[in-house]
Amino acid sequence: MEAENLLDLEPAAEMRPHLEALRSLAENGINEIRNMALLLRPSMLDDFGLVPALNWQARETAKRTGMRVQVDSEVEDDLPEEHKTTIYRIVQEALNNCARHAQATTVQVSVRGENGQILLNVQDDGSGFDPQRVRGLGLLGMEERVRHLGGKFEIDSRPGRGTLLHIALPLASLNGDGRNGAHSNSHSAG
Repeated sequence: MEAENLLDLEPAAEMRPHLEALRSLAENGINEIRNMALLLRPSMLDDFGLVPALNWQARETAKRTGMRVQVDSEVEDDLPEEHKTTIYRIVQEALNNCARHAQATTVQVSVRGENGQILLNVQDDGSGFDPQRVRGLGLLGMEERVRHLGGKFEIDSRPGRGTLLHIALPLASLNGDGRNGAHSNSHSAG
């Protein structure tokens, strides 16, 4: 704002480009900080819950990429916040990978509560890869998030056959009686 105020004072011609550069640098910095804050904990999870946030993500990805993204969820929305964020971020990164690297046309996302854990599967019909030889930062970040919660992260993929991400996150009883309550919510985008 101060750079903008100085520009409004009609500075000398030789100062103007420097002030404009300073204003642009400040605006870019603020935008980067805002984006980083959004990546930490998407407010959509708090405002609407995990399943609506995943469905929104599916619709937005379908609009942007043309992929058909199906979300099938049988999990209550009273999961721990860290689990919700982890699931959301893994699905986000997986969908980005499907669009950028796999040339997938269809992606199936499944989230289920079963036997004291949350099972997340993301399966695509893309080009596949050799997980023993290819590990980008996105996959490493997903695996790190899962391991942080004590979970298991598996990749089943071969060139020409698509990819299946299978994640299992351990979960204490959600409702105190040892059972995971579940409701079904299925949504298709694309």
